[in-house]
Amino acid sequence: MFRNFIYASVLAFFLAGCSFNQLENDGFEREKVSKEFTDDVGYILYLLKTNDIETLNKFYINPQYGVYTVYMTDFDNVMTFKKEDRIDEINNIVDNFDIQEGIVTFNCSPTNDAYYGWDKDGTFISSNTKPYLSQLMSDKTKYKEDELKRVEIIEKTSREVIVTNNIIFYLTKIDGKRYITLIDYVTTDCSK
Repeated sequence: MFRNFIYASVLAFFLAGCSFNQLENDGFEREKVSKEFTDDVGYILYLLKTNDIETLNKFYINPQYGVYTVYMTDFDNVMTFKKEDRIDEINNIVDNFDIQEGIVTFNCSPTNDAYYGWDKDGTFISSNTKPYLSQLMSDKTKYKEDELKRVEIIEKTSREVIVTNNIIFYLTKIDGKRYITLIDYVTTDCSK
């Protein structure tokens, strides 16, 4: 009897360990930054600089995923999002085509403008994506399962691209191509 208890305990421990590893390795993998990745970012910078919205939408917005925009509302200052099939407006200020991996920080300083803004200039790629959408979609009954799955893919596989003084977007590899899937207006909103 005691021997059966030991076997059952070892088996339970083994199965728990296996299920934990499955949670850790959920099948999602963030794409490595490669020359092809930075070439796509460079082309997106060129499209921004030349204000070529049509080409940007044609090549970098996935028709099934669309593009999510996360922002703070004007009146009640609450984070929200909208999903669209295309980008309608872009900022063509691109001061630097030097693309590098790294973390860059936006500082909100209500008391001293010298500390307001980005701590570095340029274009930065990181894995520092934020779970904005899954937080905003926490009531899962309001959303279709396929949309929740797309949001999970965006948050777990994207790279954040920050073009200082312009835009923050997530670049996600979908079916072998890279697409802009999220635009972040929350990070630079100092009203929060």
